Amino acid sequence: MSGGSANVSYLSGKHGLIGLARHIGVHYAEHGTRCNGICPGALERNPDHDVHPDPEGRAQRLSESIPLGRPGTPEDIAPWIVFMSTPAAGYATGATFVIDGGLTVS
Repeated sequence: MSGGSANVSYLSGKHGLIGLARHIGVHYAEHGTRCNGICPGALERNPDHDVHPDPEGRAQRLSESIPLGRPGTPEDIAPWIVFMSTPAAGYATGATFVIDGGLTVS
């Protein structure tokens, strides 16, 4: 979730959803309803569907910028979503969880 002139609409939309999750998480907590946000980082793309002019170069540069050394996969994100729906995460509401291989803190 970093800013830049090329992704202002994406970034604005994402922050809007974070605000909505916070509002819902607080507003409906008294009714026992929780709401949290998941912010996945860059995910692997199917090379057959990548419209970037240099998909291999883009993937290499992206991997080099992520501390864990690779883009995420749906399998990296799904367990977090499942966990957040269990009683073990019952005290979390209005929170946002960033799952991006350390990219935003590097």
